[in-house]
Amino acid sequence: MAITVKEALELDILKGFEVIAGKNGLIKDITNVAIWDYERGELLKENFRAGDFALSTLVAIKDDINELYESVKRMIDIGITCLGIKNIYFDYIPENVINLANKNNFPIMLFSDTFTEDVIVQVNRAITKKKKCENLAFQVDKILYDNLNGEAIKRIAYNINPNFKDVNIVAYCKRKSSTLDGIGEFSHDDMQDNHSKVIPYKDGYLVINTFESIDYNDIENIIQRRLEWLGFSHKEYIIGVSNIYNKLKNLDKSIQESLYAFKHSKTYKKEISFFKKIGLNRVFIPILDNPWVKKYYNEVIEPLIKYDKSNDSELLKTAIKYIENNGDIKTTAEELFQHGNTVRYRIDKINKIISAHCKDEHFYEELAVGVRIYTLLSNPL
Repeated sequence: MAITVKEALELDILKGFEVIAGKNGLIKDITNVAIWDYERGELLKENFRAGDFALSTLVAIKDDINELYESVKRMIDIGITCLGIKNIYFDYIPENVINLANKNNFPIMLFSDTFTEDVIVQVNRAITKKKKCENLAFQVDKILYDNLNGEAIKRIAYNINPNFKDVNIVAYCKRKSSTLDGIGEFSHDDMQDNHSKVIPYKDGYLVINTFESIDYNDIENIIQRRLEWLGFSHKEYIIGVSNIYNKLKNLDKSIQESLYAFKHSKTYKKEISFFKKIGLNRVFIPILDNPWVKKYYNEVIEPLIKYDKSNDSELLKTAIKYIENNGDIKTTAEELFQHGNTVRYRIDKINKIISAHCKDEHFYEELAVGVRIYTLLSNPL
């Protein structure tokens, strides 16, 4: 199990580390942290392994900084991920070493005040934490995709949290900004109650809430208050919430519905959506991967996209606005800054293009379905 160099640099303990070379290697994995003391030559190969984050004061070469080039070259050959240098003996790195590191995407960092022992503890702790998070995500995937029966789902749920109760409702939360949560940025451990669990999942968080009993009439307010308490404010996160289920064996449905509700929120620019309130998307979102849905999309929407591309027109944009406005030509024309006759002409053109796949009397209905599928497919999870 590993964390990337970038994830390590987001830890508070590494805030004072300055990357001076090999920045293109920040995506590389760190599997362990090790101290480079007096090893030179072949001893480097004997004492280090691929994936190591090497920390050093350069005491081994303190009498000749020029030896650093060969040492870094050996580190790169071994597969060591990166090198952090505490500037006790040197506060600069030779240009040839910088060039070597840049060429091989080998991150070199300088730091001064941080204790190397603290770095070892914190980075290794982050690696362990990520391993735990990835294992939880793996358990969620088993619940969702392994076609398990109710009893098997309950067993996995109890592996995630042995204190889970039967009544459950799940929220999925992802930051509105493009910045992803770092591994050390957010910890919910001391804010969770015994019967719930927050799981990092698909660049967001699954919040599994379970209860002995609950006021079903106030469930929306209860969940929103709990999410706020955990730090998942709808001002910063896009949120989807499942229906409430009475049995833990239905946790697969709760999790899946939270993801579907999140997709609705993201697609239609909502801050929070409850699955039971997303209308026809309760039907459409779960079947988007169905080959017949894709075939329908290819027959109704793809011809409009191709026509627009070939003729530098805006038929698809017009179709979307037309459906959004419930077939109101006047409102559609106003929003597109076009004359009503222009919009009528475009709608007539759309009708002719897709007429091979739908009857004239079903035109609006068929187009509405096609536009909905297009909108949902354009906003992946």
